[in-house]
Amino acid sequence: MQDVREYLRAYWAYVSTSLGWKKSLTVALVWVVGMFAPLGIKTFVEFPNWIGITWMFSWSLLSIVFAPYGMWKKQRAQNPGPIQPDRK
Repeated sequence: MQDVREYLRAYWAYVSTSLGWKKSLTVALVWVVGMFAPLGIKTFVEFPNWIGITWMFSWSLLSIVFAPYGMWKKQRAQNPGPIQPDRK
């Protein structure tokens, strides 16, 4: 549980310094709309349930994969890799 708290603290710091809250809320809104798009579309167009379930499952997997990308990118920029010796 301690790791989750540390992750959330780091994420909070990253969002507040790098992205700004307006951009973060926009991304969160796009995620919510994308997640529940099949429910909204289903009110107008009839399609099988498995399509909506597959969409939601895929959308959530993409979210899990790409969520930590911004923090990794920032951390990588702060901690450069090993210094390569000059090759002459």
